Amino acid sequence: MSSPLSGVSAVSASGGPGCHGRIDRADDPALPPAVLVAVHDDAPPGVLREVCAGAEELGIPTAILPDSPAGADDGGRLAASESRLEVGVGIGPDGDVVVRHALVPEPVLRLAGGGPASRVRGAGADAARIVAGLALLG
Repeated sequence: MSSPLSGVSAVSASGGPGCHGRIDRADDPALPPAVLVAVHDDAPPGVLREVCAGAEELGIPTAILPDSPAGADDGGRLAASESRLEVGVGIGPDGDVVVRHALVPEPVLRLAGGGPASRVRGAGADAARIVAGLALLG
């Protein structure tokens, strides 16, 4: 059985139009504040694209962290701790998505891999909604 995102074309290193691409370091003063995304190298490319698109739809930029941890939860925790906005997203090798805020001990949102593209995009939108102080969708 294939994932609903398996037919999505491969994502460039930028992650999409609202993404600053892979960054060398999160504290780079040239990088505007962004929701950081820690994505495992083996993650489905469509998941990264949808997460970044969801945040971009609300006008919140994203950037991709290098050397991401293996799991979505650990990646989300790292991304949130490194982000100047204190919000991060982790994407695991199986397409799991975890949205975290640096000041909240538990994940704000967990999405199992293989979900529909609209739910994955919604996870990116929810990360942006945390930054904007809006109610979450999912």
